[in-house]
Amino acid sequence: MPPTLFGFRACLAAALAMVFAAGCKTTPPPDPNDPAQVGMVQPDVLMRNLRWASEALNQRVAKGEIPDARAQIMLSEYAADLTKHIELSRITEDLAWEYAEVFRTARQWENARIVLEIALRNPKQEDRRVNDTLRYAQVLAQLDRVPDAIAAARRVFDAAPKDRAPLIPSLIFELTPAAKDKGFNSELATLVEDAIPLYESTVVDPESEAGKTFLAAKPHLVREAKRIVSELRRKSSGPPNG
Repeated sequence: MPPTLFGFRACLAAALAMVFAAGCKTTPPPDPNDPAQVGMVQPDVLMRNLRWASEALNQRVAKGEIPDARAQIMLSEYAADLTKHIELSRITEDLAWEYAEVFRTARQWENARIVLEIALRNPKQEDRRVNDTLRYAQVLAQLDRVPDAIAAARRVFDAAPKDRAPLIPSLIFELTPAAKDKGFNSELATLVEDAIPLYESTVVDPESEAGKTFLAAKPHLVREAKRIVSELRRKSSGPPNG
């Protein structure tokens, strides 16, 4: 039976009371769609509420009210409440990536895997294929399927230069933390190392805001990627657990 609107709002209110404790004044987003009418909460509603909660928590971190690590836990707990209103059997290919983001935020890795596999059946745009495949790789690593994760990430190394921007950020900030020190550091290092020249060859519009942001960040991200490669190589050549 789909949840009632009252039930959803009660859950939302309880979760947000936790998020906005200590006097946060952020204005809430519009009320969610009525689940009694739509069968389950639509992904744009879930994503809007996640963004709202994330922004509010970021404000609290900036004010020194809570540490960043606590904010991440609180956001995951809030996302977990939202996942109660997702029916896996009713997710369609075109909306799957958005539902997957809620499951990833909630750190519900098995459900995220299932939904990303739905999203990747027939991606409509190349940027969706690239982004969702890299997120799928992270999820597999979180499930301790590191060789599968590395193989999945390599599947987007064929992306055209205009679609390569997510490569290094995803590999160093999402896949590597999930995959490192699980027995495949050498293979992980090679993956990141091979991705660096592909990322460096990304083509962007230097006059656009996105292009300017990419070009400003690129040298820093490449430097960090090379540092991570060196660290993974050192660990892979050292004693076990070293």
